[in-house]
Amino acid sequence: MTLLKQESSPKKRGRVTRRVAVLNVLGILLVSLVLASTATAQNTVRLTPLDGPAVAVPSIVALDLEIEFTDSTSGGGVEVSYDANRLVFISFTFSADPAGPNFGLVGPADGDLNQPLEIGAGWNVPVSGVNGIGTFLFRVIAGGPAAVSIAESPVIPGPWFDSQSPFGELVVSFGSAMINGIPAVPSLGMPGLMVCSALLILLTIFMMSKRELLEPEE
Repeated sequence: MTLLKQESSPKKRGRVTRRVAVLNVLGILLVSLVLASTATAQNTVRLTPLDGPAVAVPSIVALDLEIEFTDSTSGGGVEVSYDANRLVFISFTFSADPAGPNFGLVGPADGDLNQPLEIGAGWNVPVSGVNGIGTFLFRVIAGGPAAVSIAESPVIPGPWFDSQSPFGELVVSFGSAMINGIPAVPSLGMPGLMVCSALLILLTIFMMSKRELLEPEE
Protein backbone atom coordinates (compact mmCIF):
# COMPACT_ATOMS: atom_id res chain seq x y z
CA MET A 1 0.00 0.00 0.00
CA THR A 2 2.79 2.35 0.87
CA LEU A 3 4.54 1.50 -2.39
CA LEU A 4 1.47 2.46 -4.45
CA LYS A 5 1.30 5.87 -2.78
CA GLN A 6 4.98 6.49 -3.49
CA GLU A 7 4.49 5.63 -7.18
CA SER A 8 1.42 7.90 -7.58
CA SER A 9 3.12 11.00 -6.15
CA PRO A 10 5.47 11.62 -9.15
CA LYS A 11 2.49 11.21 -11.52
CA LYS A 12 0.58 13.94 -9.67
CA ARG A 13 3.56 16.25 -9.84
CA GLY A 14 3.82 15.62 -13.57
CA ARG A 15 0.16 16.47 -14.19
CA VAL A 16 0.46 19.70 -12.16
CA THR A 17 3.57 20.73 -14.12
CA ARG A 18 1.79 20.14 -17.44
CA ARG A 19 -1.22 22.19 -16.30
CA VAL A 20 1.02 25.07 -15.24
CA ALA A 21 2.82 24.98 -18.60
CA VAL A 22 -0.51 25.05 -20.51
CA LEU A 23 -1.75 28.00 -18.43
CA ASN A 24 1.47 29.89 -19.07
CA VAL A 25 1.16 29.37 -22.83
CA LEU A 26 -2.48 30.53 -22.80
CA GLY A 27 -1.49 33.60 -20.79
CA ILE A 28 1.23 34.52 -23.27
CA LEU A 29 -1.16 34.10 -26.21
CA LEU A 30 -3.78 36.28 -24.51
CA VAL A 31 -1.29 39.08 -23.82
CA SER A 32 -0.04 38.89 -27.42
CA LEU A 33 -3.58 39.22 -28.78
CA VAL A 34 -4.28 42.24 -26.56
CA LEU A 35 -1.08 43.95 -27.62
CA ALA A 36 -1.76 43.23 -31.28
CA SER A 37 -5.28 44.66 -31.10
CA THR A 38 -3.97 47.76 -29.34
CA ALA A 39 -1.25 48.29 -31.93
CA THR A 40 -3.68 48.17 -34.86
CA ALA A 41 -5.89 50.86 -33.32
CA GLN A 42 -3.24 53.60 -33.09
CA ASN A 43 -4.62 55.93 -35.77
CA THR A 44 -4.83 59.52 -34.52
CA VAL A 45 -5.84 62.88 -35.94
CA ARG A 46 -4.69 65.70 -33.66
CA LEU A 47 -3.93 69.37 -33.22
CA THR A 48 -0.51 70.57 -32.06
CA PRO A 49 0.44 71.96 -29.70
CA LEU A 50 -2.16 70.25 -27.51
CA ASP A 51 -1.74 72.79 -24.73
CA GLY A 52 -0.04 75.91 -25.99
CA PRO A 53 1.66 78.56 -23.87
CA ALA A 54 -0.46 81.36 -22.43
CA VAL A 55 -0.83 84.28 -24.84
CA ALA A 56 -1.90 87.87 -24.29
CA VAL A 57 -5.19 89.21 -25.62
CA PRO A 58 -5.31 90.00 -28.49
CA SER A 59 -2.88 87.55 -30.14
CA ILE A 60 -2.84 85.25 -33.17
CA VAL A 61 -2.23 81.55 -32.46
CA ALA A 62 -1.33 78.80 -34.96
CA LEU A 63 -2.47 75.18 -34.55
CA ASP A 64 -1.21 72.42 -36.84
CA LEU A 65 -3.57 69.64 -37.95
CA GLU A 66 -1.81 66.31 -38.51
CA ILE A 67 -2.31 62.56 -38.58
CA GLU A 68 -0.30 59.73 -37.04
CA PHE A 69 -1.50 56.43 -38.49
CA THR A 70 -0.33 52.88 -37.97
CA ASP A 71 -2.56 51.80 -40.85
CA SER A 72 -2.18 53.08 -44.39
CA THR A 73 -4.82 55.55 -45.57
CA SER A 74 -5.65 57.66 -48.61
CA GLY A 75 -7.38 60.37 -46.61
CA GLY A 76 -10.51 61.42 -44.79
CA GLY A 77 -12.15 64.35 -43.06
CA VAL A 78 -12.61 66.09 -39.74
CA GLU A 79 -14.89 68.74 -38.33
CA VAL A 80 -13.46 71.42 -36.06
CA SER A 81 -15.29 73.30 -33.29
CA TYR A 82 -13.94 76.10 -31.10
CA ASP A 83 -14.93 78.51 -28.33
CA ALA A 84 -16.32 81.50 -30.25
CA ASN A 85 -16.49 83.56 -27.06
CA ARG A 86 -12.69 83.57 -26.81
CA LEU A 87 -11.49 82.79 -30.35
CA VAL A 88 -12.06 84.09 -33.87
CA PHE A 89 -11.23 81.83 -36.82
CA ILE A 90 -8.90 83.57 -39.28
CA SER A 91 -7.84 80.95 -41.82
CA PHE A 92 -6.84 77.38 -42.61
CA THR A 93 -3.95 76.70 -45.01
CA PHE A 94 -3.10 73.25 -46.36
CA SER A 95 0.49 72.08 -45.94
CA ALA A 96 2.87 73.11 -48.71
CA ASP A 97 5.12 70.14 -47.95
CA PRO A 98 5.55 67.86 -51.02
CA ALA A 99 4.48 64.96 -48.77
CA GLY A 100 1.31 66.80 -47.74
CA PRO A 101 -2.23 66.10 -48.98
CA ASN A 102 -2.66 66.69 -52.70
CA PHE A 103 -6.21 65.86 -53.72
CA GLY A 104 -9.79 66.08 -52.44
CA LEU A 105 -8.87 69.18 -50.42
CA VAL A 106 -11.85 70.68 -48.61
CA GLY A 107 -11.52 73.67 -46.28
CA PRO A 108 -13.38 76.72 -44.97
CA ALA A 109 -13.11 80.20 -46.41
CA ASP A 110 -11.01 82.71 -44.50
CA GLY A 111 -12.96 84.20 -41.61
CA ASP A 112 -15.80 81.67 -41.92
CA LEU A 113 -18.11 82.13 -38.91
CA ASN A 114 -19.94 78.82 -39.34
CA GLN A 115 -19.22 75.89 -37.03
CA PRO A 116 -18.08 73.21 -37.25
CA LEU A 117 -15.37 73.88 -39.83
CA GLU A 118 -15.12 71.01 -42.34
CA ILE A 119 -11.65 69.86 -43.40
CA GLY A 120 -10.96 67.11 -45.95
CA ALA A 121 -7.60 65.86 -47.20
CA GLY A 122 -6.42 63.07 -49.49
CA TRP A 123 -3.16 61.62 -50.79
CA ASN A 124 -2.64 60.19 -54.29
CA VAL A 125 -0.21 57.72 -52.73
CA PRO A 126 -1.44 56.14 -49.44
CA VAL A 127 0.39 57.32 -46.34
CA SER A 128 1.05 56.16 -42.80
CA GLY A 129 3.03 57.52 -39.86
CA VAL A 130 3.04 61.27 -39.09
CA ASN A 131 1.80 63.54 -41.88
CA GLY A 132 0.85 67.21 -41.72
CA ILE A 133 -2.47 68.38 -43.18
CA GLY A 134 -2.43 72.12 -42.60
CA THR A 135 -2.43 75.03 -40.16
CA PHE A 136 -5.22 76.96 -38.43
CA LEU A 137 -4.91 80.59 -37.40
CA PHE A 138 -7.08 81.88 -34.54
CA ARG A 139 -7.24 85.30 -32.93
CA VAL A 140 -7.56 85.26 -29.14
CA ILE A 141 -10.17 87.89 -28.16
CA ALA A 142 -10.79 87.10 -24.48
CA GLY A 143 -8.91 85.69 -21.51
CA GLY A 144 -9.27 82.17 -20.15
CA PRO A 145 -8.94 78.63 -21.57
CA ALA A 146 -10.44 78.11 -25.03
CA ALA A 147 -10.86 74.59 -26.44
CA VAL A 148 -10.45 73.67 -30.11
CA SER A 149 -11.93 70.20 -30.72
CA ILE A 150 -11.87 67.89 -33.73
CA ALA A 151 -14.13 64.96 -34.57
CA GLU A 152 -14.84 62.66 -37.49
CA SER A 153 -16.67 64.35 -40.34
CA PRO A 154 -20.12 62.80 -40.86
CA VAL A 155 -20.48 64.41 -44.30
CA ILE A 156 -18.19 64.73 -47.33
CA PRO A 157 -15.27 63.94 -47.19
CA GLY A 158 -16.41 61.53 -44.48
CA PRO A 159 -14.46 59.01 -42.36
CA TRP A 160 -10.95 57.64 -42.82
CA PHE A 161 -10.63 54.41 -44.82
CA ASP A 162 -7.92 51.77 -45.09
CA SER A 163 -6.01 51.92 -48.38
CA GLN A 164 -5.67 48.11 -48.34
CA SER A 165 -8.34 45.60 -49.36
CA PRO A 166 -11.14 45.33 -48.23
CA PHE A 167 -10.80 49.14 -47.79
CA GLY A 168 -12.76 49.20 -44.53
CA GLU A 169 -13.36 52.19 -42.30
CA LEU A 170 -10.47 52.70 -39.87
CA VAL A 171 -10.74 53.12 -36.11
CA VAL A 172 -9.45 56.65 -35.49
CA SER A 173 -9.06 58.72 -32.31
CA PHE A 174 -9.32 62.51 -32.40
CA GLY A 175 -7.49 64.97 -30.20
CA SER A 176 -8.15 68.55 -29.16
CA ALA A 177 -6.11 71.58 -28.16
CA MET A 178 -6.35 74.27 -25.50
CA ILE A 179 -5.45 77.92 -25.98
CA ASN A 180 -4.94 79.97 -22.81
CA GLY A 181 -5.59 83.68 -23.16
CA ILE A 182 -4.31 86.28 -20.70
CA PRO A 183 -6.37 89.50 -20.48
CA ALA A 184 -4.34 92.48 -21.61
CA VAL A 185 -3.39 95.12 -19.05
CA PRO A 186 -5.22 98.37 -19.97
CA SER A 187 -2.91 101.02 -21.36
CA LEU A 188 -3.12 104.55 -20.00
CA GLY A 189 -2.05 106.15 -23.24
CA MET A 190 -0.63 109.69 -23.51
CA PRO A 191 -3.62 111.47 -21.85
CA GLY A 192 -3.49 109.07 -18.91
CA LEU A 193 0.25 109.58 -18.49
CA MET A 194 -0.22 113.38 -18.51
CA VAL A 195 -2.93 113.15 -15.82
CA CYS A 196 -0.75 110.89 -13.66
CA SER A 197 2.20 113.27 -14.03
CA ALA A 198 0.07 116.24 -13.02
CA LEU A 199 -1.24 114.39 -9.96
CA LEU A 200 2.30 113.43 -8.97
CA ILE A 201 3.43 117.05 -9.21
CA LEU A 202 0.47 118.26 -7.12
CA LEU A 203 1.15 115.57 -4.51
CA THR A 204 4.81 116.63 -4.31
CA ILE A 205 3.86 120.31 -3.86
CA PHE A 206 1.33 119.38 -1.16
CA MET A 207 3.86 117.32 0.78
CA MET A 208 6.46 120.08 0.60
CA SER A 209 3.96 122.68 1.81
CA LYS A 210 2.86 120.44 4.65
CA ARG A 211 6.45 119.93 5.77
CA GLU A 212 7.08 123.69 5.76
CA LEU A 213 4.02 124.28 7.93
CA LEU A 214 5.07 121.65 10.44
CA GLU A 215 8.65 122.91 10.77
CA PRO A 216 9.09 125.23 13.82
CA GLU A 217 9.98 128.84 13.12
CA GLU A 218 13.46 129.95 14.28
